[in-house]
Amino acid sequence: MITLPQEFSVIRSLMPPDEQLFLVGGAVRDAILSKPNQDLDFVCAGDPRIIGRKLAEKLSGAFFMLDDERNACRVIAKNDQGARIVFDFTQMRGLALKEDLLERDFTINAMAVDLDHPLDVIDPLNGSLDLKEKWLRPCKTNSFNDDPLRVIRAVRYAVKYGLNLESKTIDLLKEAVKGLNIVSKERKRDELFKILELDQPWIALELLEQYGILSHLGLNGFPDKKQAYLRLKMLAAIIDTLNNAKKGVETKDTKLSFLGSLFSESRLFLLDRLNQVNQSERSIHALDALIALIWDLDEVEGSKAADGLALSREEQDQISVCLRHKCCIIDQFSSQQIPDRKFIYRYYQSMGVAGVDMALLTLVESASESSMEWNPDRWSTLAMFCQKLVEAWIFNPDYINPKLLLTGRDLMFEFDIPQGPRIGLILDGLREEQAIGTIQNHTQALAWVDAQLQKGFISG
Repeated sequence: MITLPQEFSVIRSLMPPDEQLFLVGGAVRDAILSKPNQDLDFVCAGDPRIIGRKLAEKLSGAFFMLDDERNACRVIAKNDQGARIVFDFTQMRGLALKEDLLERDFTINAMAVDLDHPLDVIDPLNGSLDLKEKWLRPCKTNSFNDDPLRVIRAVRYAVKYGLNLESKTIDLLKEAVKGLNIVSKERKRDELFKILELDQPWIALELLEQYGILSHLGLNGFPDKKQAYLRLKMLAAIIDTLNNAKKGVETKDTKLSFLGSLFSESRLFLLDRLNQVNQSERSIHALDALIALIWDLDEVEGSKAADGLALSREEQDQISVCLRHKCCIIDQFSSQQIPDRKFIYRYYQSMGVAGVDMALLTLVESASESSMEWNPDRWSTLAMFCQKLVEAWIFNPDYINPKLLLTGRDLMFEFDIPQGPRIGLILDGLREEQAIGTIQNHTQALAWVDAQLQKGFISG
């Protein structure tokens, strides 16, 4: 017996009496493993758009068409806990459910549940047995050739669920790798980001390299793979530490334990930040992992890598700004072990919220095993430096973007400064002085502007 998502009963209540609807794929697999899954796939013999539109209306969700040829549609809504949940509905391939399941990628994903008989798993290819015995098998011998993207997916599933690949499966996989040349960059990128969200993405990347797949992802340009994988391990360890601290679980590693206690006030913000998805529905966690992976590249090389992955402008900008400023924390730390308000202000003016990620990635780089010059005391002091930066963003917005005590209209009225770019210059200077704390009220602001005019900073 498996536990199905509670939305199951809602969908059943909306079904026409003569319609058969089946939950298929990953949601059934994860239900068998008692794992949560917020992406639910359904197939039906009739028109899936009917049930899709009804569900969107019932849940106050959004309805989208995915594939007009198969009448495939998607509903995005929120569950009772406010979490995002995705329902995909497609028309059955072939004349019967078994034919549809045979066209799927792996046996562990070729199981179904009839909504009219929710306690029974339909499993014609013995996927549940493969899941139990830890085997990943394609549904048919030409499965990889039918869709070469499945060679990447095979590695992801093997690592995520701890599955083994038979030698004949590996042979079939290797034969299909060349077919990745005709797979779109966008589809390969999406698989890569799912890999970067794994608990141990470096294992998947090592397998991708072993099977000759990595070069097809546009990721063969980073110079030191060993160091890159060490960074991924450290990022995973830090995220683990933050999660464990949230649950009250102690970490044995003294360096990481110190980090967990140091970020006690900001860990929930950091975890929420990492779990955020951008407009392209890819997580900040995965993007930070990608930046950790290509950290050794300069901004130009990093931009080329981002372009090769067909990333969004938002993602490309974050990669560029992080690679451009990746040394700024270390450079400042070398001369100042506690960040002052001027540095905090200028740092976030350059970085925006990406500065939070940069603080985390700086700790990742400095704590990686090959950075032998980072003795425990120095690393701990750096961690406190980064903590101050992160907490300034969360708790001290006036350090970053203070509300101006004077407006452009005030400057024109009080000092007879004509409208134009000079107004912007003096407001920028005033904003920095307020952020630093040297100006705290309206009178001080007026006096500062007057002083700048007297110095000839700006002519009235």
